[in-house]
Amino acid sequence: MTTVFEEFLDGNLHWSYPLTDDSGGEDNTGAFSIPSALISDIYMCVPNLSYVDKTKFYISNILIRRYFIDIEISYDDPAVTRPLGVFKNISTTAAVHSSYDFIPTETQSNDQWTPMYHMTGQIIIGDAAQAIQYIGPWSFDQSTTGRSSKIVSTRISKGLLNVQYISINGRLFTGNVRLREGSNIQMQTDQRVVNGVPETVVTISASLNAASSLQLANDEDVLAALTSLYGRPMKTINGMSPNSSRNFTFIGQDCTTVESIDHGLVINNPCAAPCCDSDENITNLMASVSNLNLRYSQLKAFFDGVSGSINTVQNKLLVLGTEV
Repeated sequence: MTTVFEEFLDGNLHWSYPLTDDSGGEDNTGAFSIPSALISDIYMCVPNLSYVDKTKFYISNILIRRYFIDIEISYDDPAVTRPLGVFKNISTTAAVHSSYDFIPTETQSNDQWTPMYHMTGQIIIGDAAQAIQYIGPWSFDQSTTGRSSKIVSTRISKGLLNVQYISINGRLFTGNVRLREGSNIQMQTDQRVVNGVPETVVTISASLNAASSLQLANDEDVLAALTSLYGRPMKTINGMSPNSSRNFTFIGQDCTTVESIDHGLVINNPCAAPCCDSDENITNLMASVSNLNLRYSQLKAFFDGVSGSINTVQNKLLVLGTEV
């Protein structure tokens, strides 16, 4: 005869996994305990640092709503003052054993615990039916064994051996991040050991063209490369530097104008230009000179005629004088 031990089928109701066996999972008010069916499994990938204790990771808060649950993860150390991150918006209507990724806090604490705020992880959710009967936020204190919510250390892996996060323009990226070489960019990797821990060093370099081996490590290298190709650039004019767009401003004053042409400037002074050099003015001037010459000729002819008449009169007077 076959005997069915029905209590064996409900064995999961009598253990705390993935919490430690001595963790009661009871919240600080004593009104709520983490249902054993809620979390089927959990996995956290933590920094590979000697001072990180895998037995100190715990569930610090559970927020239960009608359709979603948030499960917060923390580290039991007074120096770690913030939660490490959260499994957020876990659907209460999702299929059994649905998985959710860990969302790290991404905090820069500027101390040795900074890597802890950039972890990765995954949680497997079982049945949320019992949990949604207790809508609200529930927090957990690790000072009391019965109320602790420590995670089994075997579910904590020191796996962040290389990149924990990447910061680009002030934004932090975690999870799967792909680095790709762009135009004229080269990336080289080297392996080294620092304080007994192996690490990979990625060197990113650039060249002015794909066939060049020139390395541009700083501003001086860039300036030297540009000078080699295009000559020494003009940085100031009479000691004055350009604006933020690398432009100089020319303004015409006191009857001076500045006009742009292809690759240059034309500076004019309209007030100094001749005002009588047009064809009409020259024609009128030449006509006036001709008229003046004509009047001069007429006046000279008249003068010459009068002078002749005076001479004739004088001669006649002389003759009359001699006859008297």
